[in-house]
Amino acid sequence: MSLGTWSRPALGQTAQLGALYDARSDTFIRRSLFKDAIPEGSVNMKHLNSTTVSNGDARTFKDKCNQLGIDAELGASILANLVPAEGCAQYLAADRADIVGHTFLRYTVTTVEQELNLAAKGIRESLAFSTLDNDTATHVVVGVRWGGKYIICPESTSGPRVRDNIQEDMDSVMHQLGCLLQTSDEDEDETDKTMSAPEKQQQESASHKLLIFGDALPDGPSTYITATASGAESFARGIRPLVSSTGDVKGTPIMYTLMPLSLLAFFRLLDVNVDLTVHQSNPECLEKLMQHLDDNQAARTVLERYVSRCRRYPRVVPLDHVRSINTQIRVSEAVDMGLEQELADTLKAVRSGKAKPDGVGHLLRSFQGRGPSPARLSSMASLTGKIDFAKEIILEGSEYVGFGSCGLDTLLARNRHDDTYVLYFNDQMRQESGLWKDTFMLLLELLRDDNKEKMVVVIDCDAIGQSLEKPYISQLRHRRLFIEDLLEHRKVLAANCVMRYQAGNLDTSLTSKPLQRRAVRIPCPHSSCAGTLCCNWICHLCQSPVEYGYVDDRIYCDCGATPFDRWHFKCNDPAHGTGWVGYDREALLARLKALEPFEELNILILGETGVGKSTWINAFVNYLTYGSLDDAIQTGDLKCLIPCSFSTQLKDPSDPQGRFVQKDIKIGKSQHEHDGARGQSATQCTSVYTVDVGKTRVRLIDTPGIGDTKGLAQDNQNMADILRVLRTYDKLHGIMILLKPNAARLTVMFRFCVKQLLTQLHKNAANNIVFGFTNTRGSNYKPGDTFKPLEALLTEYKQVKMGLFEHNVYCFDSESFRYLAAQQKGIDMGFLEDNTRSWEYSVSESKRLLKHIQGLTPHQVRSTINLNETRDMIVKLTEPMTLIAQSIQTSIAINNDQIKQLRNTELSRTELEKSLYVQRETVESYDVGEPRTVCTHSDCVEVRNDFAGRDETVVIYKTMCHKPCFLGAQVKRNQKGDPQLRGCHAMDGDGFCRACGHNYMDHMHIYYDYRSLTYRHENQTVSQELIKNASDIDLQQKAIELKKTAIEEFKLEHTQVQEAAIQFGFFLKRHAIEPYNDATVEYVEYLIHQEKMKIKSGGKKETLAMLQKYRAEHLEKVQALTKAMERGDADSVLDDQGVRQLVDSLYGLPHFGEDLKRIVRTNEKAAEATFREKSCNVSAGRHWDRDGRARTRRSESVRGQPDQPARTRRTSTAAHAAAAQAAHTGHMMTMMPPNGQTGISVAVRGYQPQPPVPSGFFWFPGARRRLRDFWPFSG
Repeated sequence: MSLGTWSRPALGQTAQLGALYDARSDTFIRRSLFKDAIPEGSVNMKHLNSTTVSNGDARTFKDKCNQLGIDAELGASILANLVPAEGCAQYLAADRADIVGHTFLRYTVTTVEQELNLAAKGIRESLAFSTLDNDTATHVVVGVRWGGKYIICPESTSGPRVRDNIQEDMDSVMHQLGCLLQTSDEDEDETDKTMSAPEKQQQESASHKLLIFGDALPDGPSTYITATASGAESFARGIRPLVSSTGDVKGTPIMYTLMPLSLLAFFRLLDVNVDLTVHQSNPECLEKLMQHLDDNQAARTVLERYVSRCRRYPRVVPLDHVRSINTQIRVSEAVDMGLEQELADTLKAVRSGKAKPDGVGHLLRSFQGRGPSPARLSSMASLTGKIDFAKEIILEGSEYVGFGSCGLDTLLARNRHDDTYVLYFNDQMRQESGLWKDTFMLLLELLRDDNKEKMVVVIDCDAIGQSLEKPYISQLRHRRLFIEDLLEHRKVLAANCVMRYQAGNLDTSLTSKPLQRRAVRIPCPHSSCAGTLCCNWICHLCQSPVEYGYVDDRIYCDCGATPFDRWHFKCNDPAHGTGWVGYDREALLARLKALEPFEELNILILGETGVGKSTWINAFVNYLTYGSLDDAIQTGDLKCLIPCSFSTQLKDPSDPQGRFVQKDIKIGKSQHEHDGARGQSATQCTSVYTVDVGKTRVRLIDTPGIGDTKGLAQDNQNMADILRVLRTYDKLHGIMILLKPNAARLTVMFRFCVKQLLTQLHKNAANNIVFGFTNTRGSNYKPGDTFKPLEALLTEYKQVKMGLFEHNVYCFDSESFRYLAAQQKGIDMGFLEDNTRSWEYSVSESKRLLKHIQGLTPHQVRSTINLNETRDMIVKLTEPMTLIAQSIQTSIAINNDQIKQLRNTELSRTELEKSLYVQRETVESYDVGEPRTVCTHSDCVEVRNDFAGRDETVVIYKTMCHKPCFLGAQVKRNQKGDPQLRGCHAMDGDGFCRACGHNYMDHMHIYYDYRSLTYRHENQTVSQELIKNASDIDLQQKAIELKKTAIEEFKLEHTQVQEAAIQFGFFLKRHAIEPYNDATVEYVEYLIHQEKMKIKSGGKKETLAMLQKYRAEHLEKVQALTKAMERGDADSVLDDQGVRQLVDSLYGLPHFGEDLKRIVRTNEKAAEATFREKSCNVSAGRHWDRDGRARTRRSESVRGQPDQPARTRRTSTAAHAAAAQAAHTGHMMTMMPPNGQTGISVAVRGYQPQPPVPSGFFWFPGARRRLRDFWPFSG
């Protein structure tokens, strides 16, 4: 502050000459320098009667202060609320949300200027005191300028929607108003001067309003006026009269002149005995303070306007987003309020000399970082572009499915039109996808096309929680998916040769296609097209490659089957034009018959869960398509058949310390497949991916991983699924077992997985087995640490010669594929040269693999199918046969006891007549419903006589620890201590039961249980005449004879059951690669354990003795049969047909056959499962034949494929209608490969149709596109 006099704007505050002022707090004190009135002649008055009009632009608080003549110190006091903002100063505190733009008009009227003459006569005598001995005040008012000051700025009552568009209009309004005020001042007599009618009409129609802040207002300085443009004009014309009617015609104070009290001592008017020095703050600190608060306020204002916009689009913006912004705004306001509160004390301390000049800077630094920064606040308005997009398309007539809105199903139900176009997008895709511009333009084209009635829907995938690979528009017809990706559909049709079948000729009733199909590669029949150039033809609807069924003269595509002569053609030659042309029937048939068939090469891919099997298949397909990593990157078309996910760690470029951050990369999507994250197997059901290499069609049969995270039961279901797929093929040319190269020891899981794989294969398949190793870059493209344990394991198989040789070991590295996948997501993992070499090596290994498998004798799939079907049947019979054998022994023992009783006991005639029967003990199984977790610990079971009162003990499970248990098939049934039981709800984190307290090892799952039954068979050959006339001795002998006969028959059936169990075991030993595991012995051991518990509770030892005898006899016969096999006695072991005959003979046993059959059926019913199959095809690139094999003429002269194609999905209404009635439905799709190769056809079979689309859509991994609900072909 100046050491002399200085001027201070009045800002609506009223003070008289002589009033005291404290510059340390910038406040007027309610005391005067004079004790009474100011002496006459001591006030000089000057009449000015002037006006000033100026337009300006104020964007910040500092700009506003400059326009009002407020210096930094006074501005800081206003911020600290030391100075109330009244009069025109209310402009400083006006909410920015109420002001449109930054334009303002300043209008100042000056009427009178008063000045106190301290040298006038009588001044000293009029002073209220002669000595100043306190520091209450620092200055005195020695001058006042009167008049009125006004600030006019625009406001729009239409809200932020108009605000963005009216800045230019408001500038014009303010300019016109300024001219009016200026003219009115220059010519006061021209009272009818107004804004022109067009200008006024324009402003009124726009609903523009103006805010008027001023010192002299009708309702006082603490208010402001809101008026329209015309109202502001009228008010402006009345400003001069308003000022003249205020303050004795002078108006109100608009400026004060202040003099330091210390200068009064200089004039010898006052003795000053205190230090009245006022210290100034550091100007830079004040500048930074204003800038800081202004930046925060500006950011909050923008954000508040953004929130206001968000509230008008609740379907576009999630409520949590608005809530989080409001929270941050409140935090920012609270921090700034705290700063302003502390600023008041800091300013006083600095001005009083109690704090350093940079005290304000220190205060500012202490508050920085407490709240969100302006940059952080600004960044929160992240959905502005999305709101703009939604606003535009809604105005164009689109429906928007977003947060809290009705779903697509509801909109479709209300739709009156046949066609619906649906855009799927999320905000990330809108901002980042290279396809967005074309997709958006296509959307606008659809919205603005009035030629056809339709509904257009935009689905916000952020709102419905659906992940998205890219934005795309689907076409639905009659609520069914018709075209999956309309933009790509158009591109593909423009770049390919297309065939169209005649309406009404499509057959959709078939559930499969003939295996002998040939891709239609024939010239276009148009006269203007090259008659010798073969084209790759696709269907105009489903866009799948068109194939000729050689055996039935039909043409097949994903739509269905159509007679070969019901098609028309249109190639992509510009000379063809837009018309469709047909072939002569005989000429077309001749060309179709001349098509060359594909050779088949079927490869089964097996591997442990987590080995990277799905990633390897994805990589393998890309190795076929691209000869180098550079080609793959340049093409930009990643082939992803199975969803994959992996993580990589990269340095954060924004972190100066180079902190590592993890990036998760996901590619592909499917309803059935997981992405391999969180330890789950990526492949959940068997799929077939077909690659055309020259004239060879290579089928990669992808299988779920062995050692699945869902348990042994899932492994068994997976194997059944594999066998179901294999049934559709006659030959299996190769079996690849994928392994990791870093398994240094024979871990339990390692051994189990390899053994489990080999158990499923017929030994004839041993020569077709090859071993593939993934991620071998770290082991120099060799098997690495896995070599030794694998070699040791293979030596255990004596019946077949298996080892690790150059011809059956293949080392790949999928890291180069991961590098490519990361590149597609915009992430550079580095080490380009290493990945380039890895890609080249993997391509060479892929070629070597196919060449080797082509040279092998194919394995007949029927052998492995028979083996596994027979194994399944044997497994189901093992437990029931053991129980039946035990029942037979019990029946024999009971009848022997009864014979002894007849011989040794004197019985009455009535008792003898009642003994003419044969007693048969048996068992039956019954389904317990949902699986139950029971405890088998001795404390939790009760051994007692059964409720029927028979002399027999049974085991009762007293503790049902979890009923039902929803682990279901994950737990092996009726097996104690299954590891999966740790996941039962009854178990705590340590594996102990919450219900009974015992370890999970004492628990088991039961799906069914057994109960004993007793039958008494009376001999019908014993006539009533014999009973009436025979002697007691005759009756006794007849009863003994009946029982002896039954005992012999029981023994015979027991021998048959026992020998059948052994024969079944040796069948598996002879035909499977993996040595036979005698399941009969395992189950007998379980029954022996049960009987031992019964004996502890008072049970009889006879049953235990019988079981131990049965086990000994079984082992003895096993040894005998083993020796027979070693002698080469082939007749001792059954073949496939012999097993089935033996099963039939067991079911035909006179006494126990039907019991055995019923038990097996009940057990099968308690563990039913369903399976499903799908398949997909792609083609090899041209690089595949560069290593010496001649490229076929067909691949050199084929037209019709784009360089970077993309396939879309399209179906017909008729196809959907027929498919809904099919017993076995499926899914199909097609992708076109590069450079004139055969395309991809995808099929899914065995999937039951869901309710109408869209709720039933799912994603298929290979195409990363949504398929329709069902399709009636299996491919």
